[in-house]
This record gives sequence, C-alpha cells and structure tokens, in this order.
Amino acid sequence: MSSRRLRRLLLTLPDEVLEEIFLRLDALPDLARASAACATFRRLITARAFLRRLHSLHPRPLLGFFKREGPSCEFFPAAPPHSSSAAASAVARGAADLTFSFLPATSGGWRLRNIRRGLALLSTRDGGGGCFFPDVVVCDPLHRRYAQIPQIPDDLAAPIRRSGSLPKGFDYLLAPARREEEEEEEEDSSFKVVCRPRLTEECDITVFVFSSGAGIWRAATLGSSLATAISVTSRPRCVHRCVYWLTRFLDRLLILDTDEMELFMFDNFPPSTGFVLNHTTAAIAEAGEDRLGVFNLDVHNVNLLSRAIRGSADEQWRHDKTIPLLPGYRLAKAQGGTEQLRL
Repeated sequence: MSSRRLRRLLLTLPDEVLEEIFLRLDALPDLARASAACATFRRLITARAFLRRLHSLHPRPLLGFFKREGPSCEFFPAAPPHSSSAAASAVARGAADLTFSFLPATSGGWRLRNIRRGLALLSTRDGGGGCFFPDVVVCDPLHRRYAQIPQIPDDLAAPIRRSGSLPKGFDYLLAPARREEEEEEEEDSSFKVVCRPRLTEECDITVFVFSSGAGIWRAATLGSSLATAISVTSRPRCVHRCVYWLTRFLDRLLILDTDEMELFMFDNFPPSTGFVLNHTTAAIAEAGEDRLGVFNLDVHNVNLLSRAIRGSADEQWRHDKTIPLLPGYRLAKAQGGTEQLRL
C-alpha cells in the first residue's frame, strides 16, 4: 500500500483511534514525524489531553544533575546503562552553555543564585545604575535563552527603602508556578522568582515574588517584634510551593506561601521529641499531601519528622520514621564547624 493511500486511510479513522495508534508508536521521534505529516495529526498530537496521556507513559528523560560551582555550574550527565545516557552525553559535550556566555555583559558579572528543573537564576552582584535591587535573569542554558526579570516596583520596595537599612545581601530562589504534577501534565514552563532582602533583625521581614505567568511582582511582610525579630541565615528551600528559611538559633522556620503571599512561623522540634534540628545536615522535603517533612541526621540515624503546613496552631511535629545508617558511617566534625558524613 502506498504511503499516500495509507495516509488517506488513517484520516478516515476517528480521532480516538488515531490517538491510540500514536500512543503506541515505538519512539517519540516517530511521533514528531507524524505530527509534521498533516494538520490533522498535528492537532491531535499537540492537544493538551493527548500530551497528558503521553507524558504519563513517557516521562521526560533525566539528563543529569547541575551542581553550583561559584559563578557557573557543573553538569553531571546520566551514565550508562541509564536510558538517557546518549542524550546526556550530547549535553555534556557542549550542547548546554554552562558558562552563560549568552547573557548580556555587566560591569560586575553575573552571579549564579539557584537552579531548578533545567532553569538557572542569576543576578548581578549589586544594584546598578541607581537601582536598589540587582538585575535578575532566568535562563535556559541548554537552549541558550534567557528572560530579563523586571525591577521590583518602587511602591513595593518603598518599605525597604524607608527602613533606612541597606540590605546585607539578597536570597533568591526559583519556585514552581503550580504543583509539580500539574507542570508535568500541562508542559508548563512558567516559574516564580523569590527575593528576600537580608536586613537587620529590627526590620520587618519582606519577601518579594515575581510570577512569570502574570508578569508582576507581589510582596509579603511579617512585622518585626520580640516574637518575630529573627536572623534568617539558611538558604531558602521550596516544598509544596512554600519557601522555608531556618532561623539562626534553629528554633523556628520562616515560611512563605507563594500562592497566598503570606509569611508565618513554625516552631522547630519541641524538647519533648528528643530531636535537635541540625541545619548543616537536615533536608526539607514533602511528606505526603500538604505536609512538610524534615530529614534530620544524627550520629546513628536519619529521622523523618513531619507537620501539616496549614494545620492548627497547637499542632506539633510528628516523628514518622527512623532510618538507621549503614554500619561504618559516622557523623564527623569537619573544619569550620560544619559536619559531614564519613565512611
């Protein structure tokens, strides 16, 4: 049967049957070639409902991991026998520009702030041209593309300026614009940029969030008082679209809900639990639906504790699990007071 006759035959089939045929193609490149065959095939293959089914069967491949190294980053590609090793090798050979040479030149250069899902967030080292905040870009090093993030508007930045305290620095973080599973389904490339000026403890805590979808900045403020005047020293981390900072004395977590633009506090583990939060080895993660989890490492075990993000005010941390470390591992004190795991 000729290819022209075969295509005419396929076009007589209902859309539902064509979708089932496309889902059963052996490789994604075959699907791309099919979408280029005619307008009907392209309409079916690019429909969101079809893409959701496709991504559930063919999740996006893991190419590797980025590690921040000073102003640039290092890429660790997936290695054989991983199914993505061939594509990852191509990226490692220079397909991605991990020196960010495609960014516009600045007097002080660009500083790498955060990496998330293949996107990199960079800023200038300080505000230039009379600007209070640094310039910020979000870029895709694989495709050598970037988006310039607009400056924070004067009306939102006014409380920071009126405080009379110059920021000692800025925390920056890339956050998802929606839930992870929704991003996968919709093939969404939107993001949020979180910026927290580091001010003195006497000042209000203000965090700014830029949404790429809406194209605007918003601000959330937590007033300073004896109860909330704290020094936040840890890097921000994101779980369930909330951003977390550890306080200097590890007694509380500062939390920003990026959807509701609300700042609030969590007390850390009470003495009754017998656990002490170790900020150098603790990891914040998801622990079920809308629960915050903390993996806390001690000398012999990894303990998982969790708490509902939007639970009642009197809710306490719950000890969910203890995972013993393998024999031979011990927590050792490294130079500078930091701790590391040794074998």
